Amino acid sequence: MTKTAADKAKEFYLDDGYNCAEASWLGLSQDLDKKEQALGVKMVSGFGGGATVGSLCGALSGAIMGIGRWYGRELGGPRSEEAKNLTKALVDAFVAEYGSLDCQGIKPKSDDYRTKCAEYVAFAVRKAEELMDQGASDDDCG
Repeated sequence: MTKTAADKAKEFYLDDGYNCAEASWLGLSQDLDKKEQALGVKMVSGFGGGATVGSLCGALSGAIMGIGRWYGRELGGPRSEEAKNLTKALVDAFVAEYGSLDCQGIKPKSDDYRTKCAEYVAFAVRKAEELMDQGASDDDCG
């Protein structure tokens, strides 16, 4: 059975020691070569643990970066409405599922928090992939 991007992201998080943001990014970047994956990991590293202060969930941040990779603004080009709409749809789905988008609001305060956070990683990657496949569009996004 082929592993999904969400399965791979969960493994990166639980088995390979990547933080939540890095694992989400890597899950959505399996088609890249190692050098490109490594650059993405470096860029997203500081977003783990809600940017280390419990703010925006790192799993969500890494998945948003994955959306940006495919739908983000081209250098010198206009702002990407599709990236904005996909990001909003992902954030809305995450909040609907977990009640908050902030790490401090959803991360368990126990030593085994990684088990629950692995669920956030898998959800963010799975939902981002689903939304990108659908080409979500929401014209009322501010």
